[in-house]
Amino acid sequence: MVKLTKPTKKPLFAKKAKVAKEKAPKKQFDFKEFADSFKSLDQNNYGSWPLPVKITTLLFIIGLVAVLTWALPISKKREEISSAEAEQQTLLEQYREKESKARHLQAYKDQITQMENDFKELLNQLPKETRISDLVDGISVVGLGSNIKFQDIKVEPEVSQEFFIEQPIRIAALGNYHEFGAFVSGLAQLPRIITLHDFEVTNSKPSLDETPQTNLVLNTKTYRSKEIVEEKTEETTDEKK
Repeated sequence: MVKLTKPTKKPLFAKKAKVAKEKAPKKQFDFKEFADSFKSLDQNNYGSWPLPVKITTLLFIIGLVAVLTWALPISKKREEISSAEAEQQTLLEQYREKESKARHLQAYKDQITQMENDFKELLNQLPKETRISDLVDGISVVGLGSNIKFQDIKVEPEVSQEFFIEQPIRIAALGNYHEFGAFVSGLAQLPRIITLHDFEVTNSKPSLDETPQTNLVLNTKTYRSKEIVEEKTEETTDEKK
């Protein structure tokens, strides 16, 4: 026969002690004790160091390496990258400017060609010979048709320019304002190119009873091509040779 035995009950005070042990508060971190633990470290025996000290030391070393790595080579590289980015932006702006010029280069060439052709056409319209006597006769005819009285028509020395030669002509005449207006309009209709420059109008005897007679001094210029002069110079040089 099996003999049944009753389970023995544990004492009540043992249960209370266990509960009290489970509810015991955790030990708080003592910074002073943690700092003092560094003073008692054995530098020759790393394995004997406490775990918190090991972790703190390892984190410090990692942080120091990271700071030095950034401060020395990486910081220098960042400056180089910033400088390269600024240079890249400058080069991009230069490229855009040159690309725009290259895109419109043909249009610029066409404009220059057109301007050169127009200029050559204007030069071709200039007479290749002076023929000042014919021009003076034309000015006299216009003056007679305008009822002005010439006091002087003076042909001044020529002025050589780069592509043409200027021939200044100074005109002094007597007449009223309407007659001078008709005279200037007549000069513009002459076949020879004439430009009007400095002029002076004076009235020596002002009167309200009649149309005043005024003195007009007008500086004009006519032009001719330099081709004849250049050809004659070349011919003279060849003859001397």
